[in-house]
Amino acid sequence: MAQKKESFFTHIVQLFFPHDDAEAVKKRHLKALAKEISKNKFSKWYKPSSEELQPQMARFFFEVYKIVGPARALLASAASSKVLKTITVEQNLSKQQHQIREKLTPEALQERAQKTDPKELGKQVRKELSAFIQGFDGKKVEEIDLLYQQLNEFIHFVLFDYYFFLKKFDPALPEDKYTYTPNFAVVNGEYLKDGLKDFITVLYALSLDTNWEKLFAVITAYKNVQPVNAAQWKKQLSILNEVRKSSILEKIIRHLTKNPSYAVESSPFTEKVTDEYLKQIEKSIDDTLKKLITEQKNSQVAVLAQRVFGNEVASGTKYYHPRSNAAFEKRGVDGYIYADGMNYLKSFLVDYFKSDIRALSDLILVRGQWTQQVLSAEYSESYHNLMHLATKILEFDEKLSEVSEMGVKFRTLLSRMEREKEAGKHVQKHLHDVNEAALKLLKVSIKNIMTLGNAIKNCIADYDKPHRELLQNWKEIEQHSDKPVREWMNAVYTKIYNFIVLEQVVLKKEE
Repeated sequence: MAQKKESFFTHIVQLFFPHDDAEAVKKRHLKALAKEISKNKFSKWYKPSSEELQPQMARFFFEVYKIVGPARALLASAASSKVLKTITVEQNLSKQQHQIREKLTPEALQERAQKTDPKELGKQVRKELSAFIQGFDGKKVEEIDLLYQQLNEFIHFVLFDYYFFLKKFDPALPEDKYTYTPNFAVVNGEYLKDGLKDFITVLYALSLDTNWEKLFAVITAYKNVQPVNAAQWKKQLSILNEVRKSSILEKIIRHLTKNPSYAVESSPFTEKVTDEYLKQIEKSIDDTLKKLITEQKNSQVAVLAQRVFGNEVASGTKYYHPRSNAAFEKRGVDGYIYADGMNYLKSFLVDYFKSDIRALSDLILVRGQWTQQVLSAEYSESYHNLMHLATKILEFDEKLSEVSEMGVKFRTLLSRMEREKEAGKHVQKHLHDVNEAALKLLKVSIKNIMTLGNAIKNCIADYDKPHRELLQNWKEIEQHSDKPVREWMNAVYTKIYNFIVLEQVVLKKEE
């Protein structure tokens, strides 16, 4: 009867004061929350009246700690491990995919390149990669990505700091001593409310219906050891499920924080491990094929350079040189992109053209009695052009010395690039102009060298004819030569041919 009177009185008050004060509403909710906790299956974990966490809660955490604690060291850096991601995917490959994958490793590609031209190998690899990717249908991708998500959830659950949490209940608790008999005491909930929030986050994220055998197989392949005792973990899963269903941890946190509306925070898992894996394979293949092509070209360059220059150290350029690119590369700039080509060109013109080719050309052009003046004029023009170009190349190179106007500009601008964006733009502009000038010199020089080479080739063909037509006085030329003319012309032509091929390979490599 008294209760009815109180309810009637409360009803009358609410008619005149319909909106409760916010603090009063909060208190009412907290009181109801305390009542709910007292009726919960895990009510012995927390005492609402004193806001204390009880030893029974600590015993729950200690049981979890004993099971997952040994795995903490194994999985300490697993969440960011690229190896683990790769294993997760490769554990799910079909037999055919495994066979293809073995053929696409950098080591396998290197071995295959010994028997197959890199370009042809590239075509084969593209077909194999396409077949490999086709094996990842939508269902398989979804399964792999879900497995990695669940693996990530398990890792974070294991990495929760159980030891720090439990030490509040028993300060004498030794770390990683799972056979220890703890002496847990009551703890003021204020000290562990943040820890509870962290734990409930990893607990609620954990997919309890995961295929644990498959998940543990991935970890075993990663670390070569089983992460937890499967039987103990299965038993613990049942308890974890009961804890989650009871919402006891949420209710305790709400009561401790005086926040009845508290809800567990979660972030969506967006990592697509299968896509990452396939992109990594494609990049690895591209990098390996590029490396193989570069190695092939470098090998070609080395052979051709040997044929042209022999074992002698070529003089080359002083400033527009590959070694000068270090200063540019340090700032993320390409630098002198035609440096190799110019280096070989300068060496050829100064060390060979001005000696052997010049001597032969002087003999043929000055002593030779040409019947076709057009061919003679072409030979003469290309010869004199190259003499002039040799000087131009020396001048071009000197304009890039450290004390030259352009050299000083580059040094000054490069030093200012870190703090001035405009400096970088100026460096790029000057480099563009310098590289364009270098390319122009290369193209003009190679064109003239080819013309001169063709002229010598024509002379060789004429010399070998029974009735010579191009030059009328081969015998006189031979008399004024200090070496056999036929062998001399052939040696010069061969060297010119090898030099042209060398420049073509180098310039294609530098594109």
